[in-house]
Amino acid sequence: MSEILAKAQCPYCGVGCGLEIFKDKKGRVKIRGDKSHPATKGDLCLKPIPLPKVMDIGRVPFPLYRENKKDQFKQISWEEAFEIIAKKLKENLPDENYFYISGQLTTEDSYVINKFVKGFVRTNNIDANSRLCMASAVMGYKLSFGSDGPPGSYEDIDDADAFIFAGSNAAWTHPVLFKRVLNRKKEYPEAKIVVIDPVFTATAEKADIWIDIKPGTDTVLFNSVLYLLNKKGWIDYQFINKYTEGFSEAIKEAKRYPPEVAAKICDIKEHLIYKLAEIYAFSKKVISFWTMGFNQSSNGTMKNLSLINVHLATGRINEKGCPFSLTGQPNAMGGREVGYLVNGLPGYRDVRNEEDRKFMEKFWNIPEGSIKDKPGITAVEVMDKIINGEIKLFWIVCTNPAVTMPNLNKFWKALRNIFVVVQDAYLTDSVDYANLVLPASQWGEKEGVMTGSDRTITYNKPFRDPPEQCKHDWEIFCEIAKKMGWGEAFSYKSTREIFDEYKKTTAGRLCDISNWNYEDLPKQWGGKWLYKDKKFPTPSGKAKFNPAVYSGPSDKVEYPYSIILTTGRTKKQWHTMTRTGKALELLRDESEPYIMLNETDAFELGIFDNDYIKVRSVRGQIYIKAKVGKIKRGVAFSPFGYGKIYHFPTNILVSDAVDPVSKEPELKFSSIYIKAKKKRIYRLSDEVYQKVKNTFPEVKNFLDDAIEKGYTSLALEGVEAIKGDFLEDLTQKIKELMDIFINNPTDWERAALLNEEIAGIYIKLKIQPHHQQILTRSFKESMEDIFDLSEDILQAWEYTHEFLAHGIFELVKKHYESIALRKSDDSI
Repeated sequence: MSEILAKAQCPYCGVGCGLEIFKDKKGRVKIRGDKSHPATKGDLCLKPIPLPKVMDIGRVPFPLYRENKKDQFKQISWEEAFEIIAKKLKENLPDENYFYISGQLTTEDSYVINKFVKGFVRTNNIDANSRLCMASAVMGYKLSFGSDGPPGSYEDIDDADAFIFAGSNAAWTHPVLFKRVLNRKKEYPEAKIVVIDPVFTATAEKADIWIDIKPGTDTVLFNSVLYLLNKKGWIDYQFINKYTEGFSEAIKEAKRYPPEVAAKICDIKEHLIYKLAEIYAFSKKVISFWTMGFNQSSNGTMKNLSLINVHLATGRINEKGCPFSLTGQPNAMGGREVGYLVNGLPGYRDVRNEEDRKFMEKFWNIPEGSIKDKPGITAVEVMDKIINGEIKLFWIVCTNPAVTMPNLNKFWKALRNIFVVVQDAYLTDSVDYANLVLPASQWGEKEGVMTGSDRTITYNKPFRDPPEQCKHDWEIFCEIAKKMGWGEAFSYKSTREIFDEYKKTTAGRLCDISNWNYEDLPKQWGGKWLYKDKKFPTPSGKAKFNPAVYSGPSDKVEYPYSIILTTGRTKKQWHTMTRTGKALELLRDESEPYIMLNETDAFELGIFDNDYIKVRSVRGQIYIKAKVGKIKRGVAFSPFGYGKIYHFPTNILVSDAVDPVSKEPELKFSSIYIKAKKKRIYRLSDEVYQKVKNTFPEVKNFLDDAIEKGYTSLALEGVEAIKGDFLEDLTQKIKELMDIFINNPTDWERAALLNEEIAGIYIKLKIQPHHQQILTRSFKESMEDIFDLSEDILQAWEYTHEFLAHGIFELVKKHYESIALRKSDDSI
C-alpha cells in the first residue's frame, strides 16, 4: 500500500494536471495522476514523473553576492542580502527599479510581490514571463469579451465535433489535453481535427487537415474565413444582433481578403480556406485552441481578434463552441488574476482605471495616489531603458530570461550594465549576470494555489521541506518590506493568510473566489462557461467584434536572410530545462538543440541530417545541428529552451520586435541566413542539350516573347519595375545567352559578361534569389502557351532556363551576401 504524501498541480505546462505524490513500498517518492482532480481525472504526461529525483540537482547553495560581475561570488547571510537590496531600493527612484517575475510562482507569491512593487515601491515596472507567451491572448480576450479568461472548459471537448489547433503543437506542449481530443475523435470518428502550422508537427500527424501556413499570416487566414462566412450567409445573425456589436467594422476589414488574395499571402492552397469556413459554418460545436504560434507575433493581438471574430460571427460560444487560449505555464492564469503584468491589479483590475486604483489603495491601506496610473515598461522594451541607464536594479524571480528573451546578445549586454538580483531555486543561466543570488524554495516545498488553463484552481500541498538555505518567494519580499519600514502590511505568517487577503479582492469580480478556502480546492471559478448567459463585462454588456488588421512581420525575408525561423518546444523538455533537462529519461532523443529544415531547402544548401551548421540573423549567429523534416519550404524550426551550457541559445537569432498592443515579442518569425555547406552543381545531360538544340530553330522567332511573358510574372511578386527598357534589355540578353549556350557554347567570355550584366539589372530591380524558381516556372508556362511542344521538350527547355538562371543568381546572391553580412558584422 502506497503512502500519499500530497496532492498538487503539475508545475509544468498550463493544462493544470492534478498530481498525487506518494511513497512506494520501498520508500521512494513518486508521482502519478490524481484521479479525483476535476480537470484532468488522473491523466498526465511524462514530464513530471522523474521530478522527485532531480529536485536537488543544481540548487542555489546559499545567498551569493558580488558587487562587480567580474569577481567571484562569495557567500553572505540572508540578513546581509536583505540589507543590500533595501539599500538599493532606498537609493533608487521608484521607476529606476524593475521586477521580472514568473507564471511558475504560486498565486500567493505573485500577489505579495505585486503588492510590494505597485503599492509600496510605487512603480508599475513589474512584468512577468507571461509577456513572452500570453499577453496577446489576454488582449484578444479583453478587447472581445471585456475581460481576460477562457470562456469554456475542458468539458467542452467531450461533445465537440471540430477542433482547430492554430499555432499549437498540443500533442507535445499540452499532451493531456490533446489526448482528450483524440479520445473524443475515437468515440466520434466524424469529428474533424485541423492544424494550422508551418511545421508538420506531432499534432498535424493526427489531423484530418494540415494547413501549412506561412508564419505571421494567420490574421489574413481568419479574415478570409470571415469573408466567406459573410458572403455565403453562413453566420448567426440572431446571435450577432442580440449579443455583439461592431460586426460591420470587422467585415469591412475582412473583405480585403477574399480567398484568392489570402491564399497568396498565406502561401496555402485556396481550397483549404473554403474547407475551414465550412467547418466553422456547419459543425455542431467547434473549439479553437491556440498558443504561441498565434501569440508570439508583432501581429499577435490581431491574430487573436481574427479568430474570435469567426467565433462571434457563427455564435460559437458555450454550447456551440469556444475560442480557447492554452496557457504555457502552470500559473500564468493565477498571475494574471492577481495582476502581475505592468498594467494589472488583483481581481482583473487595471492601473489605468481610477476606480480600480482607489479600491486597491484603500484595501492595502496606502495613501491615495500611491499606485501610478500608467502601466510600467514591458519586459522586452525595458532592454533599451537598461542600456540607456534609466533602470538601475533588475530583479528576476523564478524565471530564466538569459535564455528565453529575444535578441539575447542585446539582453545580455543590458544585464551586464545593471545591478541584477536573481531569486531562484536553481543556478540558472541568468545567475551568470547576477550581483546577488537568493536561494528560493520551489514547487513541492511550499504551499499555495495555481490556476490551470480552464480556470481550475488547485491547492499545492508540500511533500518535503525546502533545503535549509532556502526561503519562500513571498517570505523574501516580506523580509525586505520590514527593512523598508512596511512590515505591518507584510506581516504574513503563512500562505493561507495571503490567500485569505487576496481572495477578498476578487469579490464581485469575474474571477470571484471570495468565499473559497484551501479545503474547497480543486475548483473551477466561473463555472463551465464563463459567460453562461452571454452577458459580457463590457460597457454595453455585449461581446465586441474588432477589425483584425494584418501587418507583416518586422523582419523582411530578403536574401541572404531568406529563411523564416520559428521556435518552440520539444516533446519532453519544458522551458529552459531547469528540471526536465536533469532527467536522463527525458533527455533521450532530445540531448542537444537542432534546427529543422525542409528537405528541398536542405538539399539545395547541401545540408544533411546531423550536419553542424552556422545560422545567422542580423542579431547574431549560432552553431547548431541540422535535421531534415516535414516543414514548409523557406521555414526552419528550432527549440528555444537549450541554454548556454549548449553554447548557443536559439534566441540569439530571434527578433525583439513587439506587438503594438500586447507588447509581446515576435518569437515566431525571424529572418535567417544559412550558408550553403556544399555547393549544388548544375549540369545538363547531353540528351537535354540535344533536345533544346534541335528545337531551337522552331522556337527562335518567338523565344523573346516567351522570355518577356515569363518576366511579367514577377509583377505579381511585387517586382513592378520590369517594364520598358529594363524588360526589353533583359529579354534580349537572356535570349542571347540561350543562343550562345546552344549554338556557340565555347564563347565563355561573352556568356560571363552577359551573366554579370543580367545580374546587375536584377540587383538594380531588387529581384531576390527565390524569384529564380518563379521565373523558370513562368518561362515554361509561356513556352507551353506559345509553342506546340511535347512535354519532354518543354521540360528540356525548363531545365535549360534553370541551368542558365542558376549562374546569374549565384552572382546576385554573392552581392546580397556581401552587403547584408558586412552590415550584420558591424551591428552584432
